[in-house]
Amino acid sequence: MIDTIDENFNRHARQVPERTPGMIVNELPGLTYVDSGLSCDTFNILHISNGSALSAATLEAAVTYYRSRGLDYCIWIGREQLTAEVGGFLQQAGVSRQNEEVGMILDLGDYAIRRHPDHRNVRIADQPDRIADYARVLAHNWTPPDQNVVRFYARTAPVYLASDSDIRLLVYYQEGKPVATLELFPSDAETVGIYGFATLQDFRGRGIGSTLFTFALNYARSAGYRRVILQASEDGLGIYKKYGFKAVTTYYEYA
Repeated sequence: MIDTIDENFNRHARQVPERTPGMIVNELPGLTYVDSGLSCDTFNILHISNGSALSAATLEAAVTYYRSRGLDYCIWIGREQLTAEVGGFLQQAGVSRQNEEVGMILDLGDYAIRRHPDHRNVRIADQPDRIADYARVLAHNWTPPDQNVVRFYARTAPVYLASDSDIRLLVYYQEGKPVATLELFPSDAETVGIYGFATLQDFRGRGIGSTLFTFALNYARSAGYRRVILQASEDGLGIYKKYGFKAVTTYYEYA
């Protein structure tokens, strides 16, 4: 299950940039790193996927890539890959731990479909204006809103809208106003990950997030996926456990 989560995370970081002109994905032994063309650590992700294959020189080369271009970036690594040796490589590269999240998984066979009348307020972003709505809501995760998020989705919209795309960007509308978002990102026929889950500050505490979340789980089960994965902050652990998610690993962010 840990490999399943790691593979979904890696594909999520690189798949859309790989298909977007002007964005670059580099793969070196033990890691993948993404240059979105924006100085934004939300999308410029260096993912250490195989600590045993990693060398200090390889990590240094990837970090130097970002620094030489003046790009913000972040490094993500799962607990199982963070050996003492890899920890030493990170220290040599001059980065430090900034954050950690819990990798969780839900067996959809244990999830019962939940109906809610407000599910009708959720729309799949299947046209440019809805992708723009998704981006504007997500940008408000930062203060002030991060316009690099808006730029990223403006550039990548053709990838999400392509006829062969199975990524689903969901937007919750309250009286016509986009107020919450969630992304369903599949890495194989059985596994889908949840990303970009956000609600505007003024609309929190109204049950909008949980309504959007159950819509997403219902959609995933109806679409035939067998498992859902996500990365949770400490604050979200209890909520996700109520839906049946189980903690299986920890991810660490360095910058």
